[in-house]
Amino acid sequence: SKEARASFSEMAAEAKLSGYELVAFSTYRSFDYQSQLYERYVSNDGQEAADRYSARPGYSEHQTGLAFDIGEELFEEHFASESFGETEAGKWVAANAAKYGFIMRYPKGKEKITGYMYEPWHFRYIGVEQAGKVYESKLTLEEYLNLQFRKAEAPITDHE
Repeated sequence: SKEARASFSEMAAEAKLSGYELVAFSTYRSFDYQSQLYERYVSNDGQEAADRYSARPGYSEHQTGLAFDIGEELFEEHFASESFGETEAGKWVAANAAKYGFIMRYPKGKEKITGYMYEPWHFRYIGVEQAGKVYESKLTLEEYLNLQFRKAEAPITDHE
């Protein structure tokens, strides 16, 4: 999404003023790429474990172009790691992302609601107004929208 990318660029510029060089190390993913990732995770960790941290193809927010995996340049050891949430850059993003239209999608302690483990690097663009409301509510997106979590049972292809 051009709008989401522009908002991320604004956020990264603001973070730089505070000494953090943010990077979006994973954004849009095609169905085929998500399939490859998911199958690799299943092969490495088994389906039950993979389903805790990876969406099945056709269900990934990354396929919308609105999900951004965020990290800090030169600190790749924290990419896609819970440790990012403990870094100063990770704390900055968590506290400031809503000003730029992003919410942390999978907060700590909310796995039963979101269906995914804590991912302090995974942010979803929902627009500045809505992000501010969700952030202030301290709810997950599912709770805020009063949605029930349901794991994907069958993948959706790009053609459906």
